[in-house]
Amino acid sequence: MSEEQEKDNYSANPNQKVYDTPHQVDHEVNVVKIYFAKQVPKMTWESKDAVYPVKSGGLVSDVKKKYEKKGRRNIQADKEDSVRLKAKDEVKITWEEEVQAKKADGTLDFDFQRINSTTIKKKVWVVAECQGASGKLSVEIHENKLENAENVYENPVKFLDGEEEKSKIEFIIDGTLVYSKEITMRPKSDEDLKKLIEKFSKRPDLNAFLYFKAEVTGTEDEVKFPDETHEFLNKENDRFEIRYCNCGNNYDITCTRYSKRYGPAYWGSKKLENYADWDTLIEDKKITEEEKSILVGMSENEGKLDSVQSYDWDLSGEQMILTAGAMQKTVDHTGKGEFTTQVEEFKEQYPEKYDELFVTCGWTVESGILYYKDPADSKAEKITGNTLSDKIRENCKESLFGKTVESKPLQPIVNAVIDKTFQEKQVLDFIKRLKEVVLPLVPTGYSYKLSDYLKSKLGKATALDHHINRPSYVVEDFGAALDRFFAKKDANTAKENKTKKEGEKLEKLSRNPADWGDKHGEYEQEILDDYGNKRRGTDMDKRYEKMQKNSNLS
Repeated sequence: MSEEQEKDNYSANPNQKVYDTPHQVDHEVNVVKIYFAKQVPKMTWESKDAVYPVKSGGLVSDVKKKYEKKGRRNIQADKEDSVRLKAKDEVKITWEEEVQAKKADGTLDFDFQRINSTTIKKKVWVVAECQGASGKLSVEIHENKLENAENVYENPVKFLDGEEEKSKIEFIIDGTLVYSKEITMRPKSDEDLKKLIEKFSKRPDLNAFLYFKAEVTGTEDEVKFPDETHEFLNKENDRFEIRYCNCGNNYDITCTRYSKRYGPAYWGSKKLENYADWDTLIEDKKITEEEKSILVGMSENEGKLDSVQSYDWDLSGEQMILTAGAMQKTVDHTGKGEFTTQVEEFKEQYPEKYDELFVTCGWTVESGILYYKDPADSKAEKITGNTLSDKIRENCKESLFGKTVESKPLQPIVNAVIDKTFQEKQVLDFIKRLKEVVLPLVPTGYSYKLSDYLKSKLGKATALDHHINRPSYVVEDFGAALDRFFAKKDANTAKENKTKKEGEKLEKLSRNPADWGDKHGEYEQEILDDYGNKRRGTDMDKRYEKMQKNSNLS
């Protein structure tokens, strides 16, 4: 990122790094800002170089591309880009790489980044920007009742400083400019925490809004605050939200059966068609109208946005841990799978939401494996694989078939897939899969991509539907459909040529779909009717028939 981009980012982003503190003024203590924050690595650019040994020719520009990756800039070579290389040549490459800065003592350095929300029981940093050379800054946390009948917290809010419960943060003013303290957002005793959670649970949105009230003592200098209230984060659009995730305790989970195996399921109610933010995604150009139609038309074959179940098994015959969401992404018997990957990406994209929806409720993803640990049991160990699968299904048996059952680990997953941010993640993953994974596939025995053959919404939806359910079969089964199509066309051509003279004989139909011209739609439909009904998988013919009748795909 260039210095100019960093400046633009700083001014536009409400969560920018906040080290732009004015200089000290003699005989004045000025409390500029107080806010909640998280620590983020303080990054700097470091010069790097390497010598690349050429193996088999190419251009210098090709070598430079090998060094391109996130966190690098100004990649240069000691030769011009257009120079053609030969084996055993060497190219010296230099670049700048973004690395975490270090303090004078060699330890890693950090910045503070303002946050706008957290969940109870989480650690946060309280950061104060204060100009001055003497005195003591005391900070209390209070709840703004707003429209609620009563507070969740008793003001001032109690928190943990290490293992000690406090209600006041104190900083000695010594000219440092930026002061910080890490605290945990909970009272010390489990009994007090339980009472707090009970109060949160009575609120429709399970949240509260906090602000700071500050005082300066022990100085003869003039003390200044932004206004006479001495309050921070207590204005509209500036308030700090603290939430409690109930981990889905209110969702009715049913004991169901699939091929004589019992397991819990939440069938969901939110169809992809009724996703609330289609217009926003289209407006923001994250998705097109055609892509929306493809997803909506195909999704009738899949689960609801908020569906979750744990009764299926994988192709090896082992129990799946769970299946979730509109794309029915799975976690297999090892803790890996497409849903695990989705949660891992969500963790990177929305770390605070990941903490709220998953970590707070006992679920974590580590090195591509999904784990669960009962958050209410301090002695519990994190589990995955068959142990976790058994834990999820432990209350499901024949005598409870069709009845509401408890599945504590599954409740948070239901709660997560209902979340608006996670639902957007699901929708965008659908499109990413279609555009970046499915359509670029090349059918077995052919040289052209699926995108070259499939121009219709029904065609794209059919391939996506197959890939979601049997991804490894798509290229083989579409290739087999093409084999049958061309064999039929070639046979018809050969039959017609028997009646034609030399020089009048017809050529075989081109294998390149770009040559089909105005016949493309007709040929695609013929291939599709064969592929849609004969592709391998469960009830593929019925799934194809349902998509054929869906008006979104016409």
